[in-house]
Amino acid sequence: MDDLIVGTPLWILAIVLFVALMAAMEAGRWLRRRLARNPDGEAAEHDYIFNGVLGLLALLIAFTFGLALDRYDARRELVVDEANAIGTAEMRVRLLDSQDGPRLAGLLRTYADTRLRYGEASAAAKPPLRAASQALRAQIESETITALRPIATTPLAAMITPAVNEALDIGVTREATHASRIPTMVLAVLAVYALISAGVLGSALDAAGRRGRGMSTLLFLLLTLAITVILDLDRPQEGAIRISQQPLRDLVAGFVSTPRPSVETSLPSPATPALPAAGGSSRP
Repeated sequence: MDDLIVGTPLWILAIVLFVALMAAMEAGRWLRRRLARNPDGEAAEHDYIFNGVLGLLALLIAFTFGLALDRYDARRELVVDEANAIGTAEMRVRLLDSQDGPRLAGLLRTYADTRLRYGEASAAAKPPLRAASQALRAQIESETITALRPIATTPLAAMITPAVNEALDIGVTREATHASRIPTMVLAVLAVYALISAGVLGSALDAAGRRGRGMSTLLFLLLTLAITVILDLDRPQEGAIRISQQPLRDLVAGFVSTPRPSVETSLPSPATPALPAAGGSSRP
């Protein structure tokens, strides 16, 4: 069921939902004609029931829309957080010595590019990029531990470790948030309730002796649009509402325009402090 909802284009889902709503209204008309005996006050009773059903439908749509919007905001904020974390980690690892600093900085730059491509990819293209990100996280973690082991008790190690750890952790959180969608049961209940509401509307219109097809069509179009927007918010890079990857794009562009740290530009390790130049003074 999840794969069907995620894998089906939104426009197809919208058409199917609209046609189903129209069919449910006609089914409500037919059922009322088959079962009703035209008692007095039936039209007023149908109006009262329909108003209650429509109010509950509006409440359910608002609840589901809130779930989708919360997930959208969380995904958007994580893009900014991850770009900042990777940039901070890359800057700090360059403080390591001539061997470890450039190597870790290069890994983090590659990781940033992978995370950008992951964010821009469609749902079908994400699994390979997620696997590549996991492999890079394992490599960065292993090489960071190796590089910091000789200086584990220094302030530099205490500064680099949380920065790298945060950059890697946010990547895992972002992947989990991307995979987190509105529960299928909630969407199914919303769809079933919308169809029931359409049937009640058809029954109420028939009891009142009105056709009301024009207004009913407009109502169903608005209802379809609302549910489609909810589904679109729940698809980060699939529909019309997309999450901007600009923070990561700017980070990668900055890395490209900044030369990779080399042996000549790397700072000496705090474990082996540099000697002061002749005639100069050393500051702590």
